[in-house]
Amino acid sequence: MIFIVNSDNRCCFAADLADMHRHRKAVFVDGNGWRVPVSAGMEMDCYDRADTIYLLAKEAPGGPLLASVRLIPTAGPHLMCQLFPDASQDIPRGPSIWEVSRFCTTPTLRGRCARRDLLWPIICGVMETALLFGMDQLTFAANSALLPLTLDCGWEARRLGPTMRDGNDEVTAVAVTVTPAGLRQVRQRYGVPAPITRYPVCLKRRERHD
Repeated sequence: MIFIVNSDNRCCFAADLADMHRHRKAVFVDGNGWRVPVSAGMEMDCYDRADTIYLLAKEAPGGPLLASVRLIPTAGPHLMCQLFPDASQDIPRGPSIWEVSRFCTTPTLRGRCARRDLLWPIICGVMETALLFGMDQLTFAANSALLPLTLDCGWEARRLGPTMRDGNDEVTAVAVTVTPAGLRQVRQRYGVPAPITRYPVCLKRRERHD
């Protein structure tokens, strides 16, 4: 299951979010050599904000974190314009367009197939979240490994420009149109039979407002 975490229920996921940032540090900084901000053993940047939505994949509510991804509104500063400054005028942005970034699996997960098996539920979770929150488009930067998977998984995706070098890898800007039909096609192709997201209410937050 995929838990939707935003400013309304974030207080209930403090431990999971800390694990997420530690996983990102282990995978992106220690494993991939990214030069990004690290604090107290956690990877966290200026886009981990109050208005950021996180999706956390777990087998059970009390179980360990398996994978995560974040969604950032593009009406304000977002990562794509930093990665593609020369093409920033061509990248869609606006209140109903959100950026997806930092897909990360737990560093204890071994094997490309195991990581790929978590990608499909995450994609379904991203689409469900987008429909729930009124997002019309999603944008993201796909590296060479993710690009063919994300362009041909059932949703309506298109390249936003040419592929660019990124260190030892390549990245391509991609946009996805959010539709119920696209979600159905991804579910059918990868055997996800029903809605996979959960959006828990944070009782602690409700009590503070009562």
